[in-house]
Amino acid sequence: MRTIRSGLALAVAASALLAVPGIAQTDTQTILGPGLYVFQTRTRSASCGDDERTGYVSSFVAPIHGVPGSRTMRMQLLNSPYWSEWRITVNAQDAVIGESTMTGQRGPSAPRNQFEVRVDRDRFTGTGTRTYTRTAGGRTEQCSVTYDALLRRIDAI
Repeated sequence: MRTIRSGLALAVAASALLAVPGIAQTDTQTILGPGLYVFQTRTRSASCGDDERTGYVSSFVAPIHGVPGSRTMRMQLLNSPYWSEWRITVNAQDAVIGESTMTGQRGPSAPRNQFEVRVDRDRFTGTGTRTYTRTAGGRTEQCSVTYDALLRRIDAI
């Protein structure tokens, strides 16, 4: 009986601490877990006209590494030499946001890639944008490629 009271007292104390402003509370999500995924992009437009033509589909093997329930994880694109490492964030509205800097590039002018997807039945769908600086004919311009994005788990079918 004494053990039950001690356990109950501990649970009540823990609950009280969680209700105190400024004390960290558990912030987990349930829509995206670590596992093996396929990541696909379909080009919508290219502002500088120097990317794959509109409608072009690229497919990548994309393991997501992390702790189940965590709002931040890491994704690798195993068959992409350009965008191999991604930071994945699940925000408070349950949107999955992926961010990457081109492999081997650093600094504020490095090419960037970002997507945002949401649950759509058995997959995640949304859009993304790659941005980069292009110099041609002595002229420098900011370029972007927009794409449809799909993320689908393939190891838990």
